[in-house]
Amino acid sequence: MKTNAFDPRRFWQTLKWTVLTEKKSILTAFAAFLVAFLAIQLFSCFTIFDLTQELGSEATMAGMAVCLAVFSFMHSYYASGLLGNARTSRQRATALMLPASNLERYSVRFIYCCLIMPLLLLVAFFGATALRVLFELLAGHGDIHWGFGLMKYHFGSNFDSWMSYAFIIWSLSLYVLGGVFFRARPFVWTSITIFAGSLLLTTLMFYIGTLIGEDNIKSFLMRFRDVTFEAFDLTVSLVFLAFTVFNVWLSYWLYCRLQVVQHKWFNL
Repeated sequence: MKTNAFDPRRFWQTLKWTVLTEKKSILTAFAAFLVAFLAIQLFSCFTIFDLTQELGSEATMAGMAVCLAVFSFMHSYYASGLLGNARTSRQRATALMLPASNLERYSVRFIYCCLIMPLLLLVAFFGATALRVLFELLAGHGDIHWGFGLMKYHFGSNFDSWMSYAFIIWSLSLYVLGGVFFRARPFVWTSITIFAGSLLLTTLMFYIGTLIGEDNIKSFLMRFRDVTFEAFDLTVSLVFLAFTVFNVWLSYWLYCRLQVVQHKWFNL
């Protein structure tokens, strides 16, 4: 069997094995986040706002916004768990003994961490929303909002370009890469690295801008005054997409080389 060969049947069997092996964690996560999302929404609608003053939409929006923030946080957390089934020597040996190629094992873990678990959180979120509406009906609230229309309006005004979505996907790819690069506490170390890198890049750009001079920067930017927002949005989106593909490829490259022996300087 080739190390990087891909067979759909082996891939499906490996994916099924992964889901069955993790079923306890999956069910526990679903129940925990169903309760958490429901508690957040109920706390918002029944405590923060007085619904008798027709503030139901604002209360719903507040609860939904907090739930989405939790979802975004957990999406990054799960994306960093690419080697979550290979933290210890026994787990690594078990993962390596699976009758599948590196590409199949990587694809399965990628789908599990970046698609299956986030989808599970979305199902829990929608389930909690339905239960919250039911509780509001039982409580006799007259101004009840599902919140999905408000969310679409609010987030549509903030993410109305491809560039915003491309940036989010690129950010997730950083956690995918960090999940392979750091073996212990990958989410924490990846977050620290992103923060430090952002701080360093901001400082570097500030000093470069100071050396170039404000007038020279304005003169350079004026050359692009005829560029439309659509063209700029598409260009930046493609740049983020290229970096996303590179991060995923690099994470796969490291995945194939760091499963058995930990590196001396990284893969902590």
